[in-house]
Amino acid sequence: MRSMVPMTLDDAADAPVRVGGRIRLDADPHAVFAELRDPSLWFPLMRKSVWRTGATGGVGAERMIEHPVLGAFREQFLVWDDGARVTFTMLETSSPFVARALEDWRLVREGDGTVAEWLVAAHPTTIGRVATPALKPTLRVLFTRGARALGKRAGTYPRGKQAV
Repeated sequence: MRSMVPMTLDDAADAPVRVGGRIRLDADPHAVFAELRDPSLWFPLMRKSVWRTGATGGVGAERMIEHPVLGAFREQFLVWDDGARVTFTMLETSSPFVARALEDWRLVREGDGTVAEWLVAAHPTTIGRVATPALKPTLRVLFTRGARALGKRAGTYPRGKQAV
């Protein structure tokens, strides 16, 4: 693993690589937010998601994830607004493709469901710039499939379709 320069929310707007999406989920925003804690349960091919701090959420908390395509990352949470938004930056990675990265999820109640918007903002490495044309559609597919699975899991909560 190599260290990465953390990104801020302001950095995301100017990142040379930005991949995002929006999907409507048939689940309450709080149920969706609860599922965002452990992407190994819903993100395609995710091998592992482990909290590295005593806290299992909240600003400053850290998590390790491992993905066979994207690599391993140590993440630190910048925003933790239960039921509404979670944002984290990457602190370390095994990926040769990314120098800096940030992921942002926003949840908005819509009727009896949730609109989830996600964004991955990154600064690629030299090899990452070459691979970006292939990596962007791969990210779109993984995150779209992941968001669908996220919604299915969140919709099965005992109160997944009820207001909290």
